[in-house]
Amino acid sequence: MLTLKREGYDGATRVPLGPAGDYYFLLSPESVKRVVLEDAESYPRRFSVPLFRTLDLDRGIVYEQGERHRSQKRRCIPAFENSVSMASFLAAFDEEAAALAAGWRAACDRDGGSTRLDLYAETRSLTLRVVLRVTFGLDARTSDYENAEELSTIIGDYLEAIVATANEIPPLWQVYPPLSANYVRVTETLLPRLRFLVNDLIAYRRRELDDDGAAARSSDLLSILARDATLEDADILYILFDLIIAGSDTTASTIAAALFVLHEPRHAAALDRARAEAATLGDDLALDAVRDELPYHTGVAREVLRLFPPVPFIGRTSVRATDLGGAVPEGATMCWSPWFLGRDPAAWGSDASEFRPARWLDDPVTGGAPTTFSWLPFGAGPRGCLGTRLGLTESIVGTARILRDFDLAFDRAGEELSFKYDLTLNLGASTTCTVSPRGRV
Repeated sequence: MLTLKREGYDGATRVPLGPAGDYYFLLSPESVKRVVLEDAESYPRRFSVPLFRTLDLDRGIVYEQGERHRSQKRRCIPAFENSVSMASFLAAFDEEAAALAAGWRAACDRDGGSTRLDLYAETRSLTLRVVLRVTFGLDARTSDYENAEELSTIIGDYLEAIVATANEIPPLWQVYPPLSANYVRVTETLLPRLRFLVNDLIAYRRRELDDDGAAARSSDLLSILARDATLEDADILYILFDLIIAGSDTTASTIAAALFVLHEPRHAAALDRARAEAATLGDDLALDAVRDELPYHTGVAREVLRLFPPVPFIGRTSVRATDLGGAVPEGATMCWSPWFLGRDPAAWGSDASEFRPARWLDDPVTGGAPTTFSWLPFGAGPRGCLGTRLGLTESIVGTARILRDFDLAFDRAGEELSFKYDLTLNLGASTTCTVSPRGRV
């Protein structure tokens, strides 16, 4: 897309992709705004991939279509936008982050003052535990639900296995599924067990609601959905499946990427500034105070999401013939890229590819770009991400707490962040490091 823009293309540009057909690349924030917001009814369908359809992942809130999608989203909004739920989400994150830090300190004590770990793997574990709490209402350490720990393990294994399946070259699961060990493991072992456990938990939560109203007093998503008598268990299951995937790896990669990029030698001044701000962070930060008390970390999170968005491309399929500065036929796929929008020099200037968190202090709304549609890691419009505030808050606070409590020395010191995209941004083993406590108790 950056090449097309440099060659003078703009707006909606038709790109023939051979057997895959014609796609329309959206090369301006204005064309993206038209598709995802102003004329969203003409482009209601999110482009999916065959693997998602095979695994029924196109039936949840992320890939569901039309009125069913709108209905699901309306039901989920209270769990992500009311103040009680959001405050409980931050409390859950604080508790899980404290448990993570305690585990690191214990490992440092055991290993003689410091310990080596895979930061990305650690943040994935952290954010998955948070998702289990805010989505399912589960704390695997204290929950009364007897299968809480197994559910956590199965979800982690399932996420890793579908990524491995999607990354197969050639895609054996498409050519002849029995040849793909990853696909067989997902479809014959992990997915059936995961469905059983989630359905069992849904039934458990409904019994709580019938017995003593406990679910009625809870703010987690499952309890909110269980209170809706019009929702079938299958509907709840598909919504929860989607949010598990959308809410764990994406935030984990942002925290790990932020810490790595801050520790690149060329960003020493940014690291010093972030550490100084993190040192002022208390343990009882209120939700509404996050951005006021951590403005530089807010800029760090936004800048990482600009340069390394969780998803590089997003598609919308038109349901009628439209015009985007040129005729677009029914059934066409509009393709836009948060990666491209965040690195376009036309919007961000000559330093578009540079990590500069201060741009968000100078302009907290757009970071200096002419429109908010130049920064879309969470999407926008009717299909925008429900968890935008939660994910951004986790990224800000998580980065600050780790910087406050630990020193990190990355194995790949002096190199740039290594990553790839599969279903979402994947840092692989690029953030292995040595950590040591900074003296906090």
